[in-house]
Amino acid sequence: MSKVIVYIAASLDGYIARKDDDVSWLDAYQIPDEDYGYSEFIEGIGSAMMGARTYDQSVKHPERALVGIKTYVLSEKTMTISSGASVEFYRGDLRALISKIKNENNRDIFVVGGGHVICSFLNDELVDELLHFVVPVLLKDGIPLYPALKKEINLRLVETVPYKTGIVKLHYVRN
Repeated sequence: MSKVIVYIAASLDGYIARKDDDVSWLDAYQIPDEDYGYSEFIEGIGSAMMGARTYDQSVKHPERALVGIKTYVLSEKTMTISSGASVEFYRGDLRALISKIKNENNRDIFVVGGGHVICSFLNDELVDELLHFVVPVLLKDGIPLYPALKKEINLRLVETVPYKTGIVKLHYVRN
């Protein structure tokens, strides 16, 4: 059975990007031979969910694009689709979309971001696992990871992995 998984990095003070969508502060933590489990994670992914702002950043920065993965952009506006990309714009009930995807294949579903999209999935109790990477930097200001939670959400910690860069992976499952 496929799972809905959030895999996301955030600063120690809870930001996923600077106000201008800049994530260059993460560059200092990219070191040879360390991908923080991303390669293994992405092997199990069959589809991805992201908001328009995150998708726009992937178009502007093709090195961040999810190649070979069906991507659903949760947006009311239609945007440019990169050549060869498997992208569908979706507006509607998230439960219905997840049900449709799970009926089509048994691979995991990656909730990429941004913060509002992640909160929508959390608020609707659709997230099975949360892989939250805490980056040892305080940005002071920016785009928050959890800007729109509507309720308290209890999670159970199943794994903690410290990396030599100072990043810590917190792996949670829904209670």
